Amino acid sequence: EHTDTVNVEASLQKVLNRIQESPADGPFLAVSSDFPEKRKTLSPVVRWLAAAAVTGLVALGGFYAFRLTGGKPGAQTASVVEKQNGKGEKSTIELPDGSKIWLNADSKLSYPQAFNEKTREVRLSGEAFFDIQKNPAKPFVIHLANGTVRVLGTSFNIRAYDDEDRIETSVTTGKVAFIPKQPKGGGSDTVFLTPNRKLQYSFLSGKLMTQSTRSTDDKAWIEGRMIFKSMTLEDIARELERNFGKKVVFRSDVPKQYRLTGSFHNNTLEEIMFYLSKTKEFSYQITNEELLIAKEPDELRNKN
Repeated sequence: EHTDTVNVEASLQKVLNRIQESPADGPFLAVSSDFPEKRKTLSPVVRWLAAAAVTGLVALGGFYAFRLTGGKPGAQTASVVEKQNGKGEKSTIELPDGSKIWLNADSKLSYPQAFNEKTREVRLSGEAFFDIQKNPAKPFVIHLANGTVRVLGTSFNIRAYDDEDRIETSVTTGKVAFIPKQPKGGGSDTVFLTPNRKLQYSFLSGKLMTQSTRSTDDKAWIEGRMIFKSMTLEDIARELERNFGKKVVFRSDVPKQYRLTGSFHNNTLEEIMFYLSKTKEFSYQITNEELLIAKEPDELRNKN
């Protein structure tokens, strides 16, 4: 017990020395594993200040782990890795457990460098396709801004963009449990999905809906395919902006509500717009930075 007291006071003294020796505009704290050769007696006030500095350092060290799990028990303490794709950029990620993730454009994934012993937790904003290694002892949990997806080992797609009022998830293999952040009526509205089933959750209305789907279509984007099924031109334009990185500007509101259907595979923006404009008549212009859409050609020339 006496030896422990000596070591604690020695550590606090070392911290205090570092604080006093640091220049005013430099780092306020340095960490070292060695101890001073001689023990010095610290006043209670000085000892308290040094201990507070050590406590603050420990708290900062756990900040990102707390953010990843929302401050919940069992939080993962490993360093957090963030992968963020800009518009027009896609990537694949292999997690520490061997699971593989395809991250879509304009999306962000946060995950620990090493999972803890109880769960595998990540955080997603945007769209991703997950192929999760099966491990019944360690559930895989995806935290979204307005819900949570929990699996044991399966493959599935999640779409949860911050600028959209809905979450979509569909299953290719295995079984998925979706839990909304704020269940309607305050109860538990957990929904279980099996292959070729799709869930749509509107977090504004609290409405949950499931339906049959072709999971191959929902994950078509990982193969460079774009499938539009009776989508408004406004929603299609949002997809094109994410995938090609060009800002979409509507010069008139009328074309926004046109409903179009089409399937494209590794086509250019020019090719996609050409065929869409033949399905429903509208005008468009592609510049270096923008995609302009209007009902009439004259509206494209009028920029005011």
